[in-house]
Amino acid sequence: MTNKKDAFDLWWAWAQKPPHSPLTIPAAINDAVMALPPDERRDPAKVNEAVREGLRLGPAAPCGQ
Repeated sequence: MTNKKDAFDLWWAWAQKPPHSPLTIPAAINDAVMALPPDERRDPAKVNEAVREGLRLGPAAPCGQ
């Protein structure tokens, strides 16, 4: 059995971290999760799919460009 964490596991650990924790996650994970409706952010399948799709599309251009 493997202990490899998926995008949901990384995001959930970050979301539940103590206030002064130095734990970080890649911006691509945070951006993809935050683009989901709040009720879908606790669904591992939806989070992992959103992150995969976000990585497939690449970074968004800054506003106005």
